[in-house]
Amino acid sequence: MTKNDFRKLKTIVDSLSDKKGINIMAFDVDEQSGYTDYMVFVTGTSIQHNKTMGDAVARALKTDGFSRPVQEGDKKSKWILIDSGDAVVNVMLDEIRSYYDLEALWAECEKIDIESL
Repeated sequence: MTKNDFRKLKTIVDSLSDKKGINIMAFDVDEQSGYTDYMVFVTGTSIQHNKTMGDAVARALKTDGFSRPVQEGDKKSKWILIDSGDAVVNVMLDEIRSYYDLEALWAECEKIDIESL
């Protein structure tokens, strides 16, 4: 994904928003990570909500013509990781998101204004 092409990121964020994801955040981590361009975080209200959001992201990416992402975590997971290559999505319960505080790792990176996508 090029820096000016936010189509995949928009697909991901829209999918999470449609499924009522909480506190969706996206960071441009390209210069710091070396393996992805964008890191996305979202909180789910339950394990089932996490699964629903993960499945919705995978389905939306496929529908919009992107290759199917690799998904780690199963239907009983408190944390699901979706790797679509140039965007990595972390779907977590609040307790897991708070405990690991991964956003702090990317605090130096540019935060994407997801409302403008």
